[in-house]
Amino acid sequence: MDVCAEKEKEELTEALVKAAGAAFRSLQETTKEHFYYYVLVFDEGLHPYISAWSDEALEKSVVEQQISEDEKRWWKWDCSDSPYAVYGYDDFFGEVSELLDKQESLLSDEELYGIEWDMRVDVLEEAMKRLDGSGLFGTKEERKNVVINVELAPPDGSEYNRALRLNPPSALLSAYLETCEEPEMG
Repeated sequence: MDVCAEKEKEELTEALVKAAGAAFRSLQETTKEHFYYYVLVFDEGLHPYISAWSDEALEKSVVEQQISEDEKRWWKWDCSDSPYAVYGYDDFFGEVSELLDKQESLLSDEELYGIEWDMRVDVLEEAMKRLDGSGLFGTKEERKNVVINVELAPPDGSEYNRALRLNPPSALLSAYLETCEEPEMG
């Protein structure tokens, strides 16, 4: 990767840390709920957004959506059904959106959904790693009660290995991994 591309990648990473960090902190402060899952979501729209689940939101959602006990096992990790999906996007992701739009205008669809897609997923993972390092998701034993990840929509199996890289071993992580798509082999 050339120096210019590395600079753009770091600029995007820093913008994502700032945007996602502000959105997650705002969510924590305004809801005062106990969050167990924080995720950056990336889909074919090519613009990432946050989602999260708290114990309180899960219980309310299970009742409102009439989710069975069997379905609850995977529902608790479904980032698209969280009431906090896309939380704070309009307030915090302006700079990220500008950077991504600028880059998109320079690329073909083939490049966008190829090497650029992979680079963006890598940047999202790095942003979550940095946010975790800042203590945003808890520290020491407290951190074992939280799962963080970068989710793709639709899932492709890569979430499993990303979750292993981003989280300390815990019972909660094991429960999450049971609901992930099978990891890609090779």
